[in-house]
Amino acid sequence: MQPYYAIKLKCFVLRLMMGCSLLLISAGIVVSILQEVMNSYDANSRLAYILGLLICALMVALGIVLIYQAFHFERFVFGRSQRSYDLLKKDMQDKSVVSAGNLIVTDQFMLLFSKHIFNMCKVIRLENVIACFEDPVYGTVAKPSEYTLYIYDRDFKCHTIVLDAKQSEAGHQAKEKICQTHPWIYAVSRDTFLDRTMSKNSRRNFLNQIEKRKYEMNSTVNVDKEAEAEIDQMVNDARKKLDFHSILGKNKKDAESKKK
Repeated sequence: MQPYYAIKLKCFVLRLMMGCSLLLISAGIVVSILQEVMNSYDANSRLAYILGLLICALMVALGIVLIYQAFHFERFVFGRSQRSYDLLKKDMQDKSVVSAGNLIVTDQFMLLFSKHIFNMCKVIRLENVIACFEDPVYGTVAKPSEYTLYIYDRDFKCHTIVLDAKQSEAGHQAKEKICQTHPWIYAVSRDTFLDRTMSKNSRRNFLNQIEKRKYEMNSTVNVDKEAEAEIDQMVNDARKKLDFHSILGKNKKDAESKKK
């Protein structure tokens, strides 16, 4: 859970700093407005005083919300779904978890840290991902100087993850893990994907194709598992029928029954 707690700590510090800053700034503005009103009140500036106080009130409310979010991380990330958090906690114990800077990829989830005020940590279920692309930028050496991941969800919203040269290998591993655990995700060409999803009808058709691929791959896996289980059962039954001791015991019982 260490990568998860690192992102949680980032969100906590940034939200707490922004919330406290907003409270201090708004308090300073309110004090200035009140001093001006008490010392040199101008009737023509009444509207400006009121607007200033309203803006300060909004800043105070926003600061309180940010501070509250800083101390209630899981609630604002997972909502009331305790099951999602339990699944994530279970996945994070797996050694196959890939951590690339501000990105964590498990078997079922993807955590993305961003500097958005209200949504600093995005938790995306890989089941809702429909496309994944990588764009390494190479410099004068063979290794990429910058690495970018583009993740598209079912709403066709793009989540962009920009990594530096040191994190490029981990970013590639994250992309491979996403595509391996959910092989129906489209990962061929980003330009082709954008061309195929320009209109509402094309997006609807693309989603239908993804669902069809998902169903076919899942059904194939299930059929293989069922076939393996059936073969194992047949082998076990054959072994029981050919068991020497059971056959010998059956012959003795038949012989004793004939003597009687």
